[in-house]
Amino acid sequence: MTAEGGAPPTGDMPPAAAPMLPPPPPLPPPPPPPQRPSWIPAYPGLFAAPSPTPPPPTEAALAIPLNARGLVKESLDMLTRSDSGLRGASFYIGFLMLVTFGPLVALFVLVLVAQGDAIFGSASGYGSARVPKPEDLAWAGWLAVAAIPGMLGYIAATVEARTLATAVIGARAEGRPLRLVESISLARQGFWSVLGVQVLVGIVSSFATVLVSLGVLLIIGPVEPISYGVQLVVGLLIGTPVVYVPAAIVLGGTDITESIRRSFRLARARKRLAVVVTLFGLISQFVVLFGLSAGLDAVARFIIGTGLTESFPPPLVVPIAAAFVFAMGTLVFLVEAIAAAPPVYAFIALTHYTWGLEAGRQDPVRVRHTWDPWVTPGLALVALLALLALLGGVMSLPG
Repeated sequence: MTAEGGAPPTGDMPPAAAPMLPPPPPLPPPPPPPQRPSWIPAYPGLFAAPSPTPPPPTEAALAIPLNARGLVKESLDMLTRSDSGLRGASFYIGFLMLVTFGPLVALFVLVLVAQGDAIFGSASGYGSARVPKPEDLAWAGWLAVAAIPGMLGYIAATVEARTLATAVIGARAEGRPLRLVESISLARQGFWSVLGVQVLVGIVSSFATVLVSLGVLLIIGPVEPISYGVQLVVGLLIGTPVVYVPAAIVLGGTDITESIRRSFRLARARKRLAVVVTLFGLISQFVVLFGLSAGLDAVARFIIGTGLTESFPPPLVVPIAAAFVFAMGTLVFLVEAIAAAPPVYAFIALTHYTWGLEAGRQDPVRVRHTWDPWVTPGLALVALLALLALLGGVMSLPG
């Protein structure tokens, strides 16, 4: 009998069988492979994904145009802004030139003032040259000593100017400006890699320029405009594949070998853009340096031709030379910044990658003394040698 409602009474039911368990749910699908960082999709397969994966690119980095005209325009606009962050960096390079290259320039000008007749008398047409005594040539030895820290300082200033400009411009391009100590940290970390690339490119470029120039000389003859054109073409052909190397070192945080490999791949991916940014850097450097050399030549001819070397007050030589060298150091940085801006913007526009700048933000130069971060022990040693050479040369000058 069933109870009303259709359910059998409890006492009359036979023992029920064990309930069937439901089948286990299917295993979740395996997680998808990690996404490539944001600097890969524009040209997949160019690089392997770095570790750790960087954060998404900033809006400023994504907004950089990939066409050559817009990219160069945007980079130049950044250079001309009052808040570009280039002033402090240019002062740093000017200071570096001042303490290393300045004593050499000051001693050289003092030698001209004291020995102008003996050196330039017969060549310039004013006065008569006299043969100096052997004991009066002690300044030549001190001048050679001053040339050692001067040349080392000049090389260091040009390399640090490129790495420093790359760091400052790259941080501004991504919309996260660096402090000066952070930029200097990145410049020092990438110094040897950038120096190695510049030496390698310089050797190859010089060898190729000499060969091509000799061929042009034999065919056409010595024509200065053609010589400049040959240098420009050779520099363009050799510099285009490695135009992104400083940016890859500073912004990418890679070593010299990997940076060269990345630069070749980026240049091959967008050939026209690589040619434009390389040509822009070469022309800007030619224009600035050509104007500077022409101006210096005109000033030197004026001073020698008017006989100012005889009547110029020696006490004014050192401060004027110091001001001149400091200004020249800021100009060196300006030239490097103009040449570096388009490649930096192009590198960010192609890769959206600026994770290498985090090394400067996370491990900046420690500022514990008044002279930090301007002076390192090596720079202090080189500057001391330059100062001793200047003092020794001044004391050895006759009169």
